[in-house]
Amino acid sequence: MINKIAFFIDEIFKLIIIFFISLIFFRATNLSLGLSLLLSSIVTIILCVIFYIIRTKRLTKKQLSLAQLKEIDKLKDQFSYGSQIEIRNYLKKLFNAEKNYKNELTIDNKDTIILYNFDNKVLDCEEIKRIYRENKNRKIHKIIILCNSYSLDCKNLIKNFQKIKYEIIDISELYVKYILPEHSMPNFAIETIPKEKFNFNTFKKYAFSRHKSKTYFLCGLVLLFSSYFVPLRIYYLIFSALMFISSLLCIILNTKKVNI
Repeated sequence: MINKIAFFIDEIFKLIIIFFISLIFFRATNLSLGLSLLLSSIVTIILCVIFYIIRTKRLTKKQLSLAQLKEIDKLKDQFSYGSQIEIRNYLKKLFNAEKNYKNELTIDNKDTIILYNFDNKVLDCEEIKRIYRENKNRKIHKIIILCNSYSLDCKNLIKNFQKIKYEIIDISELYVKYILPEHSMPNFAIETIPKEKFNFNTFKKYAFSRHKSKTYFLCGLVLLFSSYFVPLRIYYLIFSALMFISSLLCIILNTKKVNI
């Protein structure tokens, strides 16, 4: 639920930026405010449809049906609250893996290690850095990390790692790339699924994550420049200031030093 809210917030910011860029352009051509608003709305809708089509094609090579999306949601619960022994045995069979002396799952003649962390809803950079520190001196080629979901920061972080190649796979990617072709859905015994609590820390994690700083900053710039072309300038300046403050909070609340 929270992931969906964060996704829609990102999409709304994109639409706002597109709308105001269009509005600034049409107002700069000396069109009336009403006509500028109409044309900006049309441009926003057209670009929204184009972006949706592109994003849909990039998500998966196959169009997932509603039933398959429900299976992915079920998978998240299975891996998050299922028996650790059952999860390990299932992954061992799915990847045709073996166990090494550390009781880790390995493939490609023990040249690739499969690690997994389904305890957290979203894999964070701290966990990635911990895995890196523990394995940086090992003579292996690749580490695959399985998780429920991960942030863009994690993808950017693993690009800086050398010597060992890292790959992060979330539940959706695991389903499309491995489970769906094998037609092998797990059936783990799970206990009662706890209800997700929405508190300030959860809100802060999703609303003020580091990678949203640029989004807020760009939105603030758009609102700032828009104030010179549209009426009610004071409101645009107020919301522009709020966007800049949000961008600053994203940086201030995520100022932990990265120690690799």
